[in-house]
Amino acid sequence: MKKAIVKLLMAPAIRAMYDRQGGVKHLTLTTALEKIDRLFSCDRILREAHQDFTVVYYTQSEWGYRLIHSPEGAIHMALNVDGMFHPDGYYAHARLVAQQIEAIGANHVLEIGCGKGFNTYFLATRYPTVTFTGIDLTPLHIRSASRQAAHCQNVVFRIRDFNYLDVPDQSVDLVFGVECLCHSRQPKQSLAELFRILRPGGRLIVFDGYRRAPLDRYTLPMQTATVLTEVSMAVQDGFVERDRWDELARSIGFLIHTCDDLTTAIQPTINRLQAISSLFFQMPGRARILAFLLPKYLVRNAIAGLLMPFVFTSDPTVGSLGYYQWILQRPDQ
Repeated sequence: MKKAIVKLLMAPAIRAMYDRQGGVKHLTLTTALEKIDRLFSCDRILREAHQDFTVVYYTQSEWGYRLIHSPEGAIHMALNVDGMFHPDGYYAHARLVAQQIEAIGANHVLEIGCGKGFNTYFLATRYPTVTFTGIDLTPLHIRSASRQAAHCQNVVFRIRDFNYLDVPDQSVDLVFGVECLCHSRQPKQSLAELFRILRPGGRLIVFDGYRRAPLDRYTLPMQTATVLTEVSMAVQDGFVERDRWDELARSIGFLIHTCDDLTTAIQPTINRLQAISSLFFQMPGRARILAFLLPKYLVRNAIAGLLMPFVFTSDPTVGSLGYYQWILQRPDQ
């Protein structure tokens, strides 16, 4: 009965979601924050900053990701450089990683925070002579990834913490992470551990969100929207500032090979998610019932969905967050 009620209440969003390309016209940040506050209480959400619920968040959000985000199992942003959302954009990260595999002749590739194995499985089927390992903290993810790749002889998935890897020094050619290092509570330790396992000349590829500047440089509504977005995405300590990330990487010994701003490329995805989330907030009565029936962290994805187009912008004077691809390299010597 409970599932039937949820499906009935979700039906308008499910029917409309695949046609949603743009964001919500005439929605202002002030109005979005008011909608969120009425349903969730902004203060209550903000009090959960710095709490660690990453595994619970991904476990509770599983069917929402699959139903609304990607039936194929992607749990990251699509990159659509033409300005229109298309699911093929979910494969863009793996294709960019493939370029680096070929550039350095990688034989052993590790994906950290692999989720349900979407990227690693894609790459493993295309590079059968390369050994791939995917690690993640969420048991549900690893079970799903292992089932999908059961027939692949060159890939294995394990439950592991990327801060404490049981991997020998200088034994991996390439490491990549898609929207996972943002969950690290010890970014310097995480980078140091990945530096340790990379061979000389090996590369670390990171796709993630970063704060463009200290939050106190922005208006109070933008500060509130930023932290609400972070908490509702289980980024418990907030996205790392871009300049600080650069400094941490260099202090450990990494060379910055490239740093590309991909914020424009994720805009179609976040505009689509905002349009879908707006359907949730349009009928407060229905939203309250869903918030009561559904897992807490699954429902709170609607908060990030509504706010992301305001905070993730290419203009640092307007939005506080950017989405970047970093390629870091361990020196040859």
